[in-house]
Amino acid sequence: MTANTKLVISPQCLGLLRRLAGVRSVRSKTPFHQQIRGKKKSTKGPHLVNVRLLEDIQGYGRKGSIIPVAPGRMRNIYYPQRKAEYVTQAQMLSMGQKDMVFERDFSFGLVKSQETVSPEEEEEKPQRSAEVIEALLPRSLVFHRVPIEAPTPEPEAPKPIGNSINAIGGETPMQRSPEPKKTSAFIHIFGSVTPADIVESIKAVLANHKEGANLVIAPEDIHILYGSNDEVATEEAGVKVDRLKSLGEYRFEIRLKGVDPIRRLVHILPEQPDQP
Repeated sequence: MTANTKLVISPQCLGLLRRLAGVRSVRSKTPFHQQIRGKKKSTKGPHLVNVRLLEDIQGYGRKGSIIPVAPGRMRNIYYPQRKAEYVTQAQMLSMGQKDMVFERDFSFGLVKSQETVSPEEEEEKPQRSAEVIEALLPRSLVFHRVPIEAPTPEPEAPKPIGNSINAIGGETPMQRSPEPKKTSAFIHIFGSVTPADIVESIKAVLANHKEGANLVIAPEDIHILYGSNDEVATEEAGVKVDRLKSLGEYRFEIRLKGVDPIRRLVHILPEQPDQP
């Protein structure tokens, strides 16, 4: 071996071979080598629209409140069913509430669970209900019903007084005019007044009061009284309790659990058939 002989070692690296050959490295365009980026999360909150409620909606708010709701809920449910209306930017500007942030009332209309009600609140609730009823309910509730006119009995024509002789030779006695028939003291009516009617009348009175509107009174809480001792009318006592069928004045009690009964009157007055 001569001194001018050079030792050549073949490169083992593929990248080195390409650099020696003067060929640029080209990235493969196969899908296996593509970089896939994940979808960026939006930093914006959910898109909501401000609407005005046209009725009370549980979990959202009271009638007249302005709350934000999802556009789909408004478009598919509330607007077709006339439960809410859109509030435009012009309306918001006119009310001076353009930049105000509205929130829905998640607790509206939800019944408080028994676990969160203290014993003191349970004792005070019936007493407060009775105080509200005593303060707001008038002494008498008036109902109008069409009376049933009883037919007037026609008097019988008096028989002529005769002078003929009867079979045994005596004269006929004087014929008396018939006595008028006694009429009933009760004037019956078309329809009736029931405990359910009384409850509806009570609710109408309490509806305009904040606490009164939330009171729960059922027809079972209404008890008709009768007699001089104001006894409760029961089937055992022979008194019909499910309805009142005559004109007049009646007494009744509202019996709520845990408080003394509240007594009021019912007046059933005549109404002319042609009245609206």
